[in-house]
Amino acid sequence: MTPVLPFFGTLPLPAPVWLLKALLLLTFIVHLLFMNLMAGGNLLAALFAFKGKPRHLDAARGLVRIMPYATAFAIVFGVAPLLFIQVLYGPLFYTSAILIGTPFLLSIPVIILAYALMYLVGYRWDKLKRSRPWLPLLNFLLLGYVGFIMTSLSTLMLDPDRFKNMYLAHPGGWQLNMAEPTLIPRFLHMMVGAIAVAGLYVAIRGARRLRLEPEQGRWQYRSGATWFAGATLVNMALGVWWLLALPKEQMMTLMGGSLPASIAFGVALAAALLALCGALLGINSVKPGPYLWGTAGALVAVFAGMAIMRDAIRGAALRPDYVVQALPVGSQWGAIGLFALLMGAGAWVCWWLLKQQKIAGSERRPKPPSPGLTDSGIRSLHPGDSRTTIPAVTDSGAHRLPPSSSGPHRLVDE
Repeated sequence: MTPVLPFFGTLPLPAPVWLLKALLLLTFIVHLLFMNLMAGGNLLAALFAFKGKPRHLDAARGLVRIMPYATAFAIVFGVAPLLFIQVLYGPLFYTSAILIGTPFLLSIPVIILAYALMYLVGYRWDKLKRSRPWLPLLNFLLLGYVGFIMTSLSTLMLDPDRFKNMYLAHPGGWQLNMAEPTLIPRFLHMMVGAIAVAGLYVAIRGARRLRLEPEQGRWQYRSGATWFAGATLVNMALGVWWLLALPKEQMMTLMGGSLPASIAFGVALAAALLALCGALLGINSVKPGPYLWGTAGALVAVFAGMAIMRDAIRGAALRPDYVVQALPVGSQWGAIGLFALLMGAGAWVCWWLLKQQKIAGSERRPKPPSPGLTDSGIRSLHPGDSRTTIPAVTDSGAHRLPPSSSGPHRLVDE
């Protein structure tokens, strides 16, 4: 009997499997956060721009200006998990990439075009006028194409039984994995999740504007939290569809077949419910910040659980034809140490860039007036400060006292 995967004479893995998988999951989670913000942010920016009201345009402006940064980080942190996938599942990944070769290669110029358009929209937003909603919408569609291709590749590599027949039927690489029952729910689950992440970003940004721009900030955090809650509810339904579309063996992996996968499934479900509750509580809260930041923390837990579940499903789908734990290992600790050093340095650079961007943004914001002596000698206060002002010496040498509820004060000569 011909094996599904013939012997491919792989080189030893450069690190233990557990370490490579840990790095794969870690970098993939970070990539997911930025990727979801990038895709969902473009869609929300387009919808806000179509609305056309000043507060909607203000929220859209904040989204499009963060898109170049989000895209850069999504690409950088997307390279690492892609490399780890190739190290651990090289024969499966490369074969799938060949089978859908043409659409897969087209994703490279597509993402470059989307990246360029994000810079155009982000830095020329005020001059675009009529094209404001259409360019972010085009970006969303371009990113959706890339996401669909990567989802097709990721699902195809889990079914090596079909490799030979697919190649013989269409050796030119013009095909997708449309026969896979989990393809559509998995893709939609990713794209709707992106809307939720972007909505949460809008909400957090609105909550941070409450002090200086209370009206805009209040509307923005309520609108963003509403988008997050609605997308999360839809995504829960899509998650059920995806779960039911899985083969029984893979589905049971998440329901007791694998202890880590079952724990991850429970944690992700509980975290999703907590995130939903946090967003709903934040909508009508006077101080929504703690609720929204708690929602963000729960969302990170959801992504971590989803990443672990995906890895467990991948292992169950490939067993027994391809068991990554059975691959030979020849650890190269020098290379691993160099990688860790460069990864840490890169993370520090990313943190520094975000910090500089935050500082630059704070310098452009209007600042509230600070207390001090005015030209008339009266000490001014912050708006809303109910404390009694301190008498100050005027140019005439007299004390000018503020009026109080007990009646007018008289001027007293020194």
